[in-house]
Amino acid sequence: MLIRHEEMFDVHMMPDETGAVTGRLEIDLMLRNKQSEPDWHSLALSYACNGRGFGLALTQSMFASPSYPWTLESLAARLGARPRAIQMALFRESYSFDAALRRCRSLHTLLRAGHAHCTFEAVN
Repeated sequence: MLIRHEEMFDVHMMPDETGAVTGRLEIDLMLRNKQSEPDWHSLALSYACNGRGFGLALTQSMFASPSYPWTLESLAARLGARPRAIQMALFRESYSFDAALRRCRSLHTLLRAGHAHCTFEAVN
C-alpha cells in the first residue's frame, strides 16, 4: 500500500491541567534494518523521471543510510549522470545535496540520542 508522504507523520497537541500544551510528533520512518547500501535502483528511477521527486527520494535514502559515505560524485557515477546535472535536478526542487545530507544526519542523531528538551520512544 502506498502512503502519501504528507500522511507519514502526525502531530497531537494536548493541554495539561495548567493549560500548557505539550506536543507529540509521530513519524512513520519505515526504516530497514541498518541498511548500509542505498537503493540505487529506486534513486535511478526517480532521477530518470526528469528529476521529479528526486530530491525527496534522495533525502529519504540519505536518512535511511546516514552512515553511507555520500558524495555528489559517487551518486552521479551510480546514476550515470554528471554531478552538475544532479545539482541542477535538486535545485529545481529546492534541494541541496550538502544541506539534505547534513539535515538527515542531524535528524538521525537527534532521534537516536534525544535532546535535553525532548524524549523519543520507538512505537512498534
